[in-house]
Amino acid sequence: MRILVTGSSKGLGRALAVSLGLEGHEVVVHYRSSRAAAESTVDLIRQSGGRAHAVAGDVTVPDDAADMADDIRAKVGGLDALINNVGEFVLKNFDDLTVEEWDAQIASTVSATYYVSKAMLPMLRERGGRIINISDSGADRLSARPRSLPYYIGKTGVLIVTRTMAVTEATYGITVNAVLPGALENSDPLPALARIPARRHGRFDDVCTAVRFLLDDDTDYISGSFIQVGGGWNL
Repeated sequence: MRILVTGSSKGLGRALAVSLGLEGHEVVVHYRSSRAAAESTVDLIRQSGGRAHAVAGDVTVPDDAADMADDIRAKVGGLDALINNVGEFVLKNFDDLTVEEWDAQIASTVSATYYVSKAMLPMLRERGGRIINISDSGADRLSARPRSLPYYIGKTGVLIVTRTMAVTEATYGITVNAVLPGALENSDPLPALARIPARRHGRFDDVCTAVRFLLDDDTDYISGSFIQVGGGWNL
């Protein structure tokens, strides 16, 4: 498969890109400004015998998303799967949020998911591809979020986009699902282990396992689903 992973120069996105590249997929590593980190991710995949390419763009800007699609078609000829991973998180009291922080978190979650998905649809429709949106373990549960309001508005919006596109794209053979990670090893702040039912923080590979499942040929009838990967956290 030819797979685009947004925000894959570092963190979870990098882990997903490397894991998929080592499994034989051709990976498109996306970055906005971290060019050196993205190229390092590409080099790591290539040195291990995989195929990878880097593309740049601000996924909160529709024109950039469209340019990314053109770049991907030129470099790899098309696309079989998209993983929308980007999502800015700011932990801040509701009263202290700036307008810029509010806008940036919503733009990088639900808006970016919509813009990139829409830009990649022509290629994905050619192949009956897969879209996997990375949300959050608490995003499917409506509750007060005094310190993370715009982030959860955005991540809940990602789930609504997921279900909507699962319906609209089914006739093209595209599946659209979401993975909802809990507290991962790079989360800041990390909750105490006593608060997590599974008594451990999530690993990147826990999320990679769910993504691999949704990319499998045998899961082409699973669409509109939300897979919790949080060890019981935030349910």
